[in-house]
Amino acid sequence: MRALHLLLVLALAAASPGLAAPPAKPKPAAAKTVAAKPAAKAPARPATIAPLPDTPEIAELRRAFRFAFPIYEVMRTRGVQLGAARGFGLPNGVNFILPRLKLADATSREVTTPNNDTLYGSVWLDLAGGPVIVEVPPLPGRYHSAALMSLTTDNTAILGTRSGGQGGRYAFVGPDYAGPTPAGVELVRSASNDAWLLIRVLVKTEADLPEAAAALQRFRLELPEGRAVPEPTKVAAPADPDAATFIAVVNEALARSPGSPIAARAAAHAGWGLGTGWDGLSPAAKSLWTRSLPALRAELKGGLANASEIVDGWSYPRAGIGDYGDDDDLRAQVALGGLAALPRIEAMYLTARSDAAGAPLDGSKAYRVRIPANLPVGAFWSLTMYQQEADGRLFFVPSEINRFALGDRSEQMRSDRDGSYEIFVQAARPTGERVVNWLPAPKGRFVLVWRGYLPRAPLLDGSFRLPPVKADELIP
Repeated sequence: MRALHLLLVLALAAASPGLAAPPAKPKPAAAKTVAAKPAAKAPARPATIAPLPDTPEIAELRRAFRFAFPIYEVMRTRGVQLGAARGFGLPNGVNFILPRLKLADATSREVTTPNNDTLYGSVWLDLAGGPVIVEVPPLPGRYHSAALMSLTTDNTAILGTRSGGQGGRYAFVGPDYAGPTPAGVELVRSASNDAWLLIRVLVKTEADLPEAAAALQRFRLELPEGRAVPEPTKVAAPADPDAATFIAVVNEALARSPGSPIAARAAAHAGWGLGTGWDGLSPAAKSLWTRSLPALRAELKGGLANASEIVDGWSYPRAGIGDYGDDDDLRAQVALGGLAALPRIEAMYLTARSDAAGAPLDGSKAYRVRIPANLPVGAFWSLTMYQQEADGRLFFVPSEINRFALGDRSEQMRSDRDGSYEIFVQAARPTGERVVNWLPAPKGRFVLVWRGYLPRAPLLDGSFRLPPVKADELIP
C-alpha cells in the first residue's frame, strides 16, 4: 500500500483570503467536461414562478425530480470541489483528502448551510476500482466524525467520537465488491461507487485552530499500488441546469454504480428519462420537464421546515434526516436546505424562521434568544445566522466583527446567573459590553439554525424544547 495523504491548503471553492496558493507549476491537461445539449433553448424564467397544476402527470414528474435532485446536488458539489483542486494543481482530486484548514466564513458558498464550528476534510471516493483505506486517528476529548454518504445523501456510516474516538483503519468498498478484506481494517460498504466522505473536526476556540488543523491532518488515505486513475465524469453540473443537463448528470452518476440499489430505484422513473436518457423521451415529456423544472425546485424552498414539527417557532427535524429510506420528499428538501446533514443521533438541527408571534425574522427588528443551561447534548452546541438566497440556499451573513455563530465555546459570551445565555440578534451593533452576546443579523429576512451534536434523550424524544425567539427593543 502507498500513502496518498494529500494536505492541500484549500478553501474548497476558492483560495482563502491571505492564504498563499502553491507555487506555480505546469498543470497536466484536465479532463474535458461537456454539458448535455438541450433540445431547445429554455425560455426566460419569470420573476415569479407559478405553482404547478395538481395532475397525476405532474405528481409522477415530481416524484422523479425529488429522487434525482439529491444526486444532482451531490455531483454538482463534487464538481465544484474537484474544480477547486484542479486550480491548485491537482488534475484529479478523487480519492484524496481535500482539507479545509480554516473555519467557513461569509465567502464560503460551495455547500449550503455551512457551520462555523468545525474544520472539514472532503473525500470524493471512487470505489469502482476496489477498496480505499482511511485511517481515522484517535482524538479523545475533541469531537470529530467521518460520515460516509451515498449518491442519495444517506449516511452509511459515521466514524469518530460516536464510535469511541479511539481511531481505526477502515476499508471503504462499493456495493458490488466481493474481494478480500485487507488485513487490519474494518470493512465499510457504500451504497454507490461514487460516495462522499465528509470529515468534521471541532475547533474549540480561536486559539485552538492550529491544533484542530493538526488533528485534521492526522486523517490518512491509502490506495493499492498500481491502481488505475479513476475515470472523471464527462457532464458538467451547473448550479442552474436546464432539464436535459439535469437528467444527463443524474444518469451518468447512476451509470457509474450499475447494479446498485440506487440504480434499481431509478427504474421506477424510467418513463421520465432517469436511467434511460433525455433523447428517448417524447417531445411532450421533454416540454413538461423544461416548463416544470423551475417550479419543482421552487417547491423545495423552506420545505425542510414545513416538513418538520414546528414548536414555538423552531422546526424539529423528522427522524429520517440523514438516513432517508424511501422518503425522497425529505431527502430533496434537505439537499436544497442542508446538504450533507447528519442523522439525528449524531446532530440535531433546529431552524427558526419566525418569532414567538409567528412573524418572519427580519433584520429591521431586534430579537432575544434564550439558550437554557445544561442543554442535553454530549458534544457541543451553536446558534448560527444565515441569509436565504433566491434559490433557497442558506449562507453566512457578512458582519463588521466577522461573527456568524455563538455557542458553548464562545470565550467572551456571558451567561446569566443560572447558566443560561441571552443572545441579542439585530443588525446594528450594540454599544458596551453587550456586544459579546450579539449575533449580527442582515437588514432583511434571515434564518437561525441551532445545532446540538451528540444529542441526548430529551432532545431526541422531544421532551426538551428551545424557548421561542422573542422580538424586543433595539439595543443601542
